[in-house]
Amino acid sequence: MMQLTQALHRAVQTRHRYPATIYNGRQRSWREIGDRVPRLAAGLRGLGLQPGDRLAVLALNSDNYIELFFAAAWANLVLVPLNTRWAIPENVYSLTDAQCAGLLVDDAFAAQVPDLLASHAMAQVVYMGEGPTPAGMQGYEALIERSSPMPDECGQGDDLCGIYYTGGTTGHPKGVMLSHTNFCAASVNWIATLHFSDQTVYMHSAGLFHLAGASPAFALTLAGGTHVCLPKFDALLAFEAIQTHRINYVLFVPTMINMMLNHPDFDRYDLTSVRYCEYGASPMPDAVLAAAIEKLPSWEFIQGYGMTETAALTVSLPWRFHFDGEHGKARRAAAGRASYGVDLKIVDPEGRELPRGTPGEIAVRGAQVMLGYWNKPEATAAAIRNGWMHTGDGAWMDEDGFVYIVDRVKDMIISGGENIYSREVENAVHAHPSVRECAVIGVPDERWGEAVLAVVTLKDGKAATAEDIIAHCHRLIANYKCPRQVEFRDALPLSGAGKIMKNVLREPYWKDRKRSVN
Repeated sequence: MMQLTQALHRAVQTRHRYPATIYNGRQRSWREIGDRVPRLAAGLRGLGLQPGDRLAVLALNSDNYIELFFAAAWANLVLVPLNTRWAIPENVYSLTDAQCAGLLVDDAFAAQVPDLLASHAMAQVVYMGEGPTPAGMQGYEALIERSSPMPDECGQGDDLCGIYYTGGTTGHPKGVMLSHTNFCAASVNWIATLHFSDQTVYMHSAGLFHLAGASPAFALTLAGGTHVCLPKFDALLAFEAIQTHRINYVLFVPTMINMMLNHPDFDRYDLTSVRYCEYGASPMPDAVLAAAIEKLPSWEFIQGYGMTETAALTVSLPWRFHFDGEHGKARRAAAGRASYGVDLKIVDPEGRELPRGTPGEIAVRGAQVMLGYWNKPEATAAAIRNGWMHTGDGAWMDEDGFVYIVDRVKDMIISGGENIYSREVENAVHAHPSVRECAVIGVPDERWGEAVLAVVTLKDGKAATAEDIIAHCHRLIANYKCPRQVEFRDALPLSGAGKIMKNVLREPYWKDRKRSVN
């Protein structure tokens, strides 16, 4: 039997005197978290929420968010974390698609509530911020104070635990359904692969709405370590937190590391407490990694690769393989090898395993693979075939099991560690009244890894500038998804079947590179 709340029970039992969460000058012990979570669960159920109901949260990272993960599971509710970087229409889609019965917001998003609920009314909205509770909302702390603790009614095994929305190739987000088994297996994998322990003081800088934030939160709770929460990534906040709290474990996307290394105040802070730094979501440019190794000699860097559909971590590259030496040649170009409890192979379009060194698609099997996509049986059947999750990432595997990512089967861009599906951006661009045709591709970018480029043809007699189209997109989709560049053409290259040939559009930008992703 696997239940998400097992992690909390163990942490309270073995680490009750020790710090559980640190946020905004506030520290709570595991004993305090163990008291608050059953009360919060009872408060949520007291609002009329029933087992299996979907409960959305739109908030920046905080100690309350960590509690909510476990309170929702304790009450047998399905948590739906909303993306803090998405535009309102994108999160409205998720709320409506999941038919959420309740919503929690903090200070950063309380003002969005009327727009979020305009097309999807909900009986209960809970304010989990730091200020006075807005009119018409329930107060988070008041719920805890007035509620008696309820018994743990957590689901188990393959029961649905969370729905995490990710971009979609069809232009709409897809809700990834993750179970208690998914999260528990991922936590054990994380501890075994990435060295979490009860001595870990971990800094949350990745958003908790994302599996890069949530998965380590679950694993760290199981280990009984300490969560230090930053509202969101900021280089200066990260420096201050590391120095003040003697943080020994961090997770960053390469863009964040580059921002820190180039920050004017980098040398003013003592960052030597950090032992491990996991990096992932996009490959680390070797120049950035070399600079990080030089400037942060006490840090050990570990690369991680995964996806929402596999509850995050599936492949990792340990520190020792970053160098030539007793372990062989440096494997910095590799994403790593399959982590514990994960079956991985490189397959052809029919799902047959390919010989070592032959490029194909990464397929993954194991207890971490999602239940499927919420209300999308066809998409689920296309992704999970014969028990194997087909990732959409093109790669090859060497004779020692190291995986090298070379391309994406899916039409996806990764910019600053965020997945951007071209179709979502194309839908936004096409909505501009002057646009006739559009193709969106990723092009190399030194800061973000890849940048979004929209190649556009205009309708006869219509005019638009790049600035017009970019501003139009900002009203419809998240800022990070919007094109950074717009290129106008008289016509787009078409195949014999009439499809836009994106490989032709990409080729001038990638022709001198070893791989067609960055």
